[in-house]
Amino acid sequence: MRRTAVIAGMAACLLSWPAAAQDSRVAARDVVKKWQAAIVNVRIVLKMRMSMGGREMQASDDPVDAVGTVIDPSGLTVLSLGALNPGALMSKIMGANSGSGSDPQVEITSEPTEVKIRLSNGQELPARIVLRDEDLDLAFLRPVRKPDKPLVSIDLNQSAKPSLLDQVLVLTRLGRVGGWTAGASLHDVGAIIEKPRTFYVLGGTTSSMGTPAFLTNGKVVGLLTLRQIEAGRASMASMMGGSEGLGMLGVILPAADVLEIAKQAPEK
Repeated sequence: MRRTAVIAGMAACLLSWPAAAQDSRVAARDVVKKWQAAIVNVRIVLKMRMSMGGREMQASDDPVDAVGTVIDPSGLTVLSLGALNPGALMSKIMGANSGSGSDPQVEITSEPTEVKIRLSNGQELPARIVLRDEDLDLAFLRPVRKPDKPLVSIDLNQSAKPSLLDQVLVLTRLGRVGGWTAGASLHDVGAIIEKPRTFYVLGGTTSSMGTPAFLTNGKVVGLLTLRQIEAGRASMASMMGGSEGLGMLGVILPAADVLEIAKQAPEK
């Protein structure tokens, strides 16, 4: 009798698992519907310059599309600083890949000359950079003019701290080729870094930066950013380990930390 009860319990658990997984996805779709308008495209014109050994070799104005997250109804938007200054990251990678310290140093610099926030309805708002945080890979934008009406924005106060292997929903928005469509993906929390500060590392890969991550119950976890440390000159063997060999790792910065920095963004 006892054995029969155990088998029946196990069978019930197996039967309920697909239903629980489906319920989780239904809840995740509701989160996407609620917050997708807060995920915006950021259209940037970058002044790019490349020099070698101190001599400028090339200069151009390049348009770039990035993704940002509106975190205040006034239009305050946060994105990855790397999107506004890709030159610094490119210089770091090229420096790590250089074969010898005697090689001419290649330096790439970039500076945004025009920034616009493209809302989900297609409206474009000229914006300005009001705050940068190089250590945490964050940049904050404000519309030059106050929006006609409050924008859909994610409340970073309504946050949650996931545990290892909890499922996380990442929101994003495609660019011109994708018709500016909202997108989403589910990932497991693969690791939790606790020192020198808390970061969550997703299992699997995601190309999104500057986009929010939620638990499927709708609580925001934080913002996807790029953590960088000084890794020194990378060897061929270390580069086989991927981005970590170059001192870079995609992480989720907790919402509370993003909010703390956002409070420093000037309103004018």
